[in-house]
Amino acid sequence: MVWGGISTRLRTPLYHVVGNLTGVRYQNEILQPLVVPALQAIGPRAILQDDNAPPHRSAAVNTFIQQARVNRMLWPANSPDLNPIEHMWDELCRQVPQHHPPPANLGQLLQWLQQEWNGVPRAFICNLIRSMRQRCV
Repeated sequence: MVWGGISTRLRTPLYHVVGNLTGVRYQNEILQPLVVPALQAIGPRAILQDDNAPPHRSAAVNTFIQQARVNRMLWPANSPDLNPIEHMWDELCRQVPQHHPPPANLGQLLQWLQQEWNGVPRAFICNLIRSMRQRCV
């Protein structure tokens, strides 16, 4: 699994999750090193939008988010079409095969994913985020 975060102002590096993602791993490998610094860089009005995956809603994660004073968006269950990151993944799924031959190994695939992730225009990401209201109606 690959994790990444986007906003209108920045994007995180992609993070390759090896094995099962638990709440503790999500907190230690993604929230602390990637999400919290990104939210701090955005400023006090930043809001975390995650989904309702069990690791994102574990007791440890909920406690951590409260202690870190992270604003979290309330999000309906089973609504991936509303989430801008899902549309970003769709874009990557189109871009990687369009610009690269089939990868020889996982490392090469991860490299190409990061390359394409970095290459998605900021305007495309802003459009995804700003269009959320239209998808929610």
